[in-house]
Amino acid sequence: MSNGIDCREFVTIGGISQYLHHRGEDMDNPVMLFLHGGPGEPILPFAQEFQIPWEKHVTIVHWDQRNSGKTYFNNDPKQVAPTVTVDRIVQDTYEIVNYLKEKYHKEKIIILGHSWGSVLGSLFSKQYPELVQAYIGVGQVVNMMDNERVGYEKVLEAAKMAGNDNDYRDLLRLKPYPPPAFDDGMIRNLMKVRKFQRKYRLSAGPTTELILNALGSPFYTLKDMRYFFISGAFGEGQRPIWEYLWESFDLSSMGAAFDIPVFYIHGERDWQTPYPLAQEFFSTIKAPLKLFYSIPEAGHVPMLERKGKFNEALFDILERTNVTANGK
Repeated sequence: MSNGIDCREFVTIGGISQYLHHRGEDMDNPVMLFLHGGPGEPILPFAQEFQIPWEKHVTIVHWDQRNSGKTYFNNDPKQVAPTVTVDRIVQDTYEIVNYLKEKYHKEKIIILGHSWGSVLGSLFSKQYPELVQAYIGVGQVVNMMDNERVGYEKVLEAAKMAGNDNDYRDLLRLKPYPPPAFDDGMIRNLMKVRKFQRKYRLSAGPTTELILNALGSPFYTLKDMRYFFISGAFGEGQRPIWEYLWESFDLSSMGAAFDIPVFYIHGERDWQTPYPLAQEFFSTIKAPLKLFYSIPEAGHVPMLERKGKFNEALFDILERTNVTANGK
C-alpha cells in the first residue's frame, strides 16, 4: 500500500467540523463517496464487514453527516440541529466532493447512496452532474409514503400467511397507514411496523453478530458508539429531514432524466424501500448508461447480507463505467 491511504480527519464543511474516513490501496484509483442512510445512521462501524475487497478498486470515503456519528460529538448538537435541512446537506455534499476532487486530483467522484443516502445522492447528482462520475443507488428511495404503504401491505400479508392472528390484528390496528403527517404518533406506528417487518425478514435490523462486530470496529471506538444509544432514530437532530422525506420527497416528480450513468443495486427481499417500486422507477430513467442489479435473498442492506453478489455488481459497475485512474 505504498500509494494507499487510511486517513481519519475532521474537515470544516458548511461551517461545522465534519468527519471523513478515507481508505484505499491506491490513491490513483477512482474515489467513491459513500452517503450513509438513516437519516443519522452512519454505516462506518460496520464498514469492515464489507468494504475491504472494494479498497483494491476504489478509494472509499465515508462521511458522518451533519449531527451524525463522530460529527455529532465534535460539535454542539443543539446548535447544529436547526441547520439539518435537505438543502444544507446537499450543499455539504457539494463542499465535500470539491474537497475530494482537490485532494485526489480528480475531475469527478463516484457517489454511492444507501437508503436516505440514496435520496441525498439522487438530489446531488441531478443538481451537480458535472461533478459525478456515476451514481449508485442502494436501497433506493423513490417516495417515502409509497414505500410505507407497500411495505405495510406486505407485512400484513406475511402475518396473515403465517397464520399469526395476534400480529395480524396488531397491524390492522395501525390503519390507516401511513398517516400523512410526520408527528409523534406516526413515529410510534412506524416503529411498530418496522418491528413486524424485521420479524418477517422484510426490513433491516441489527443482529447480535452485527452489534458485536460494530462494538469491535477498527473504525469506531466504544466512545463513538455512544451515539447510537443517545441520538435516537428519530431524534430532534434529524427531524427536518424526516419531515421532508415523509411530506415532500418524490423522486418521480423530479423527472427521470439523468446526465450521468445511473446504477441501482437492490435486494429482492427489501420491503423497507420496496424492490418493486425501485424497479418500476428505474425502468423510466433516461441516462447515458443505466443498469439495475437484483441481489437474491438480500434485503435493505445487501452489502452486508449478500457480500459476494453485491461485490460482483459493484465491480461490474466500475468496469462498465470504464473509470480511469485519474477519474476522467
